[in-house]
Amino acid sequence: MPNQDAEQSASLERLGQGALVAAVSDGHGNQRHFRSERGSKFAVDIACECSADLADRLEAFVDAKGIERFALTTLVPTILGRWISAVDADVERDPIVSGAESDQQTSSDLPVVAYGSTLLVAVAWQQWVLLAQIGDGDILALYVDGKVGSPVPDDPRLDGLRTTSLCQPNALDSFRVAVVDRSLVDLAGILLATDGFGNAQAADPWEPAVGGDLVEMIRSRGVHWVEEQLPEWVTRCASSDGSADDTTVALLVTGDAP
Repeated sequence: MPNQDAEQSASLERLGQGALVAAVSDGHGNQRHFRSERGSKFAVDIACECSADLADRLEAFVDAKGIERFALTTLVPTILGRWISAVDADVERDPIVSGAESDQQTSSDLPVVAYGSTLLVAVAWQQWVLLAQIGDGDILALYVDGKVGSPVPDDPRLDGLRTTSLCQPNALDSFRVAVVDRSLVDLAGILLATDGFGNAQAADPWEPAVGGDLVEMIRSRGVHWVEEQLPEWVTRCASSDGSADDTTVALLVTGDAP
């Protein structure tokens, strides 16, 4: 306590019917990151704002390589730059002064460290799904046949104890991106989850079992039933019977879902 996760989503109507952006973020629990609850909230809000602001440019792309390049050279740097600016403005409004907060810092920590957070983003429009991630957590592609994929490249630095972060000096280099072309695969949906979700699963590996179950429940029970149940499932994952960690999930379901 408090919950240091955050989530946000927004419609991107300029990119066509059903276009949207969703983001989840996990503020770090270590005492050095004592304002990470704010940092995660800034991250998801800014990711959605930047995606909306750059929507017109996304519409012009016709291939996955161009979208991926745009993400790495424009969208991700814009998100990171605005997040740092939001942190700077927050520190100016509410300075870190001597006392309970500053006592949690190390002597070398810049103020931005207090706001350390991960970020997972999905932008979906037309045939495309752009995915971007820094830090731990999971992005799963759910396919109509019940199989799952992990489109975003792995980061060997994420060992379950350490994570990359928006607050690091080299944060831009730590983002990983991927583009899913729905014209080439039968995509049922995309799952974004902070690490509390995966850490709560009993199966190892958990991704095929959970992904397959979600697709089957969408097929048999319908999207609205899954939507109603999702908060309860996530709460169970966050409980002492699960990971006992903040847990946030965004589930995007395509029109191709069974």
